[in-house]
Amino acid sequence: MTGDEALDDENIVPSALQLAIETLYAEEAKILELDIGERTICACLAAILKRSFCDHHVHVEYNRHGVSPKDIEYPDSDGELVQRRVFPDIIVHQPGHDDANLLVIEVKKTTNPASDEFDIHKLAHIKQKMGYRHAAFLRLPSGSGLDMDQLRIDWIG
Repeated sequence: MTGDEALDDENIVPSALQLAIETLYAEEAKILELDIGERTICACLAAILKRSFCDHHVHVEYNRHGVSPKDIEYPDSDGELVQRRVFPDIIVHQPGHDDANLLVIEVKKTTNPASDEFDIHKLAHIKQKMGYRHAAFLRLPSGSGLDMDQLRIDWIG
């Protein structure tokens, strides 16, 4: 995909992410079956996403907002607002400014029993504060006998 004008179609980014996930399972099924670490899976997915977003950078665990650390404010377990440093799993952007923050992604494997709530909340705040056009939470099937029916993509409004 070349040129930002092509990205104005709201279906382009979801379609590109869906294709990248399908490609991930076609090219890297073994690491998912072996339940390899989330960072490795995210790095593979980011490399595949880069093929669709030639005019953007695709980074894993990018922790900068411009030149400052990427911090957002959101409630802790007691409901108190706190400032926290965040490291989104994957972002598609142009570093140094918020004018072309295209996609922010958080990934969890189905073998991870942790709740999705924190990541979904974090995505909503990152999207709003840093102007990302799209935010997606992925639950990726992993482990022996992985079941693609367990794949979940939640688009964060």
